[in-house]
Amino acid sequence: MKADIAVVGSGLAALVATRTLQQAGRNAVLIWPGLSSLYFTYATVDVLGYADDTTVQPVEQPEAGVAQLIADHPEHPYAIAGLDALRGGTALLTEWLGEAGFKWQGSLARNLLLPTAIGTPKPCCLVPDSMAAGDLRRDEPIVFCGFSGYEDFVPELAASNLARAWGRGDQTVRALRLALPGFEPGRLFTSIDLARSFENEAFRRDVATGLRAVLDDGTVRIGMPAVLGLTHDSDVHAQFENEIGHPVFEIPTLPPSVLGLRLFDRLRKHIQESGVEIIWAAPAHAAEVSDGRCRRIHLKSAGRELPIDARAYVLALEDTVDGAMRAGVHDVIDPFFHQTLAHHAVPTERTNESLFKPQPFASIGYPVTDRLQPGGEDGRPLAENVFVAGGAIAGYDPVGTKSRGGLAVATGYRAAKEAMAA
Repeated sequence: MKADIAVVGSGLAALVATRTLQQAGRNAVLIWPGLSSLYFTYATVDVLGYADDTTVQPVEQPEAGVAQLIADHPEHPYAIAGLDALRGGTALLTEWLGEAGFKWQGSLARNLLLPTAIGTPKPCCLVPDSMAAGDLRRDEPIVFCGFSGYEDFVPELAASNLARAWGRGDQTVRALRLALPGFEPGRLFTSIDLARSFENEAFRRDVATGLRAVLDDGTVRIGMPAVLGLTHDSDVHAQFENEIGHPVFEIPTLPPSVLGLRLFDRLRKHIQESGVEIIWAAPAHAAEVSDGRCRRIHLKSAGRELPIDARAYVLALEDTVDGAMRAGVHDVIDPFFHQTLAHHAVPTERTNESLFKPQPFASIGYPVTDRLQPGGEDGRPLAENVFVAGGAIAGYDPVGTKSRGGLAVATGYRAAKEAMAA
């Protein structure tokens, strides 16, 4: 199969790179290796939440924070991609979300501070409208609403933690649980079960009636798990909020979260309907390189091997989720050039005993040139027409700084631009 530019990946970086190529009129093919990292995301675009992984003071102005990060760490992927790539990629994504039917808000000028499902404040840059009322810089008291039989959100835990972290007194945050109409006592159910039910007008009206009956404060806002619809989420949220008469905000729960499903399914469908060809469930396992250029990559397709010939390639991979790396007992190897990305005497060297500290494995990836090309041991590109984007770039861990989404957008956008130039 022949293509102008091939993008390999299944996360936000791959989607942004593909959309950038499409908007430029290039014939792009998107190779979707397998499981999407979007299922496991918080379903917001976090550009920069914290200046580093040791500080507890959130960044208020993400663009200014990234500019300072670039000045302090010129080797960081943000510095390589460039501030213009972040601005351009964010503008492209914001416009695309609107075209795909999403209602989102936010900008690079200011972070929102939103509560997580366990009640910890989290700085976010671009968010769905259905989450925005949770901004902790607002003054209204919060009531966390859970449901009997639903175990993926514990409102009492969220309220207890946020009351301590937010620091505005015990009466500012509280919790309640509702029994749901049509769900038998003792039955366990999932977020997807609830999301489907909330698309039913009668069910939604009954829940709103029950919630109004236990609210004794007209100034509160309601925080609830992100289950307000699978496909018609904007309408469901607006109607439910109107029926209750209070601001309502959704909180992402355990993966795969409903918010992640909404984002993945709609962007995927929109890019297909726009004419981009997608090759499904075909992980790449080798690249043919000659004279400093990648001539072909090989995919593992159903019952056969599928070669892809393209003028340039964007490896927009997300760590091990979509096959960016092959981890053995001692070595971590990339699937394209079969280069050793990391070596460990024992596998436990890749991890930190504390879950709350940076994990060494998160920083494993491709070393890249100043054009985001994968680099060899001598610093020269392994192939001049291959460019890397997303979480597979070496040398940084986006978890501690809450910057995964912004880095995916900036590197995906810049890698696509470089691929067109190549």
